[in-house]
Amino acid sequence: MPPSQSKPSLTRDKRVKRSDQVVDNIKRWVVQTQQQVGNKLPQEKELIEQLGVSRGTVREALAALQVQGLVAISTGPNGGATLTQASYEQCLQAVSNFLYFQPVDITMLYALRRVVEPELAANVATRLTEADLAALEALIGHSHPAHGGSADWNERREADLLFHDRLAEACSSPFLALVCRLLNDVIRRVIIVRNALTEFDQFDEEIVDSHTELLDALRARDPARAREVMRVHMEHAEALALEAESRVDRGSLLMKKPTG
Repeated sequence: MPPSQSKPSLTRDKRVKRSDQVVDNIKRWVVQTQQQVGNKLPQEKELIEQLGVSRGTVREALAALQVQGLVAISTGPNGGATLTQASYEQCLQAVSNFLYFQPVDITMLYALRRVVEPELAANVATRLTEADLAALEALIGHSHPAHGGSADWNERREADLLFHDRLAEACSSPFLALVCRLLNDVIRRVIIVRNALTEFDQFDEEIVDSHTELLDALRARDPARAREVMRVHMEHAEALALEAESRVDRGSLLMKKPTG
């Protein structure tokens, strides 16, 4: 039966809330029938009949899918639920919520970055446009005060992360790009929210040197060289991030008032 003629059906499990069963079965139907963004789900009345559930259950399921970013619901004669692409922001929010009470530190983050960032650099080495390369060069300047960067340490670190975000945007692998962007945003929460280290200029020098060398490899369309430059950069960046964190921790200890 062609995908457009296939109908969702309900797999019943008494241990799972009925509306959650509807959500799971609609998702399964979307995958099995190769539905695409922009396609409409069957109308509410059809879903009630096909799934054998109440109107309230269907509406609750559709509301859950909307919250997840998988459908947009409209009213009127031509209304209904239309399949949508979940946004990156929704994914980031879900990951942030999961990590909210989890221990996340620099060593943990860089253990992943050392794996994925070199592959990202190799992936985009032959894909970047001249506009991409120009944007990357500008971001290198923004990451160092001597090259036009902000006097604010956190703003310069933001330019560094935007450099890596730009690489992720050019990646041909949606999953690799997603992992890299998520790591960048978690780093924004773990590192940039800390006290600015105005005297810690080693970070600026590392960023400019490594990003400039990487940009040369990217301009040369050399994936192997880009991978190796990024590998070394991640090692140096982790060591400096740990040093920055230790300086903040030492400073906060010195500022603490004695108790008792």
